[in-house]
Amino acid sequence: MRKIRICILSVAHVHTPTYVRCLRNNPGAELVGFHDDVPERAQAFALAHGLRHWPDPSELLAQDVDVALVCSENRTHARWIALAAEAGVDVLCEKPLGVERTEMEETIALCRRKGVRLMTAMCNRYIHSFQEAARAVQAGRIGRLIAVFASNKGTMPGGWFTDPALSGGGCVIDHTVHVADLMNHLLGALPERVYAQAGHRLFEMEAEDSAVVTMRYPGGIIVTLDASWSRTAHFPYGRDLTLRFVGTRGSIQVDYFAEHNRVYAPGERIFSYFGEDKDQMMMDDLIECYQTGRDFPIRGEDGRDCALVAEAAYRSLRSGREERL
Repeated sequence: MRKIRICILSVAHVHTPTYVRCLRNNPGAELVGFHDDVPERAQAFALAHGLRHWPDPSELLAQDVDVALVCSENRTHARWIALAAEAGVDVLCEKPLGVERTEMEETIALCRRKGVRLMTAMCNRYIHSFQEAARAVQAGRIGRLIAVFASNKGTMPGGWFTDPALSGGGCVIDHTVHVADLMNHLLGALPERVYAQAGHRLFEMEAEDSAVVTMRYPGGIIVTLDASWSRTAHFPYGRDLTLRFVGTRGSIQVDYFAEHNRVYAPGERIFSYFGEDKDQMMMDDLIECYQTGRDFPIRGEDGRDCALVAEAAYRSLRSGREERL
């Protein structure tokens, strides 16, 4: 079976090294190379990962490439997707798909016209504990679902993530999309209304660093999310992802990072996660889609829908009230 040829358009995103590792772990994948339009960043990435840098992205896309990974700044996703689509190359785009509704719609329409597939990197869908919890909720094992209490906290990533001109915002755009996608997928619907509160409480910067987002889904289901960049240096680990599903007859708790060891040594605390690798599972599934002829499981439309939840959250921050999608 032939190898699936993959290239990377921009290495700006912090997840890019992880994707390189995951693809190299899969014998069915072949990394052709990458392009980045920041020379210093390109040189550093090429040296760090032993991967060829192609100065001309069009030449890179012409190398019989199957799929391009778009790992750029949020606001430039559309440009890179369009470049790949015009070359007839499928795309896996980092989240969020975009930050503006019109641009995302145009991106999806372009891919449809060009006959290329567009997938958004919503890796949390691959978490087995979420999948099991979703099946239990859908089977009515906790009765009628009433509410979901979620957290998707992390460290403040710095760099372009804190520059709204490149990122589209701060922790709200960074973390809301993950949980919104899980809820949209589970409930088969988008929230009807979104309310958000955010602040600049931990760091001195333009982007918000702390936020709570509330989503009101059809049937009166309420989802609350702590999306803050509140994992400071005092925490032994920089991320969390928890979901507590509350029903009329019980509840289910999901904690993705629960499988870990804690080591307390003089002057330090070490948190060592040993659980499943959602990024690896996503990349393996991408390769399997080509090998088996399956369509991409997470569409560009899914990326648009969860990004619209974040967009509504920002409108709520400006208005001070609930906003419709």
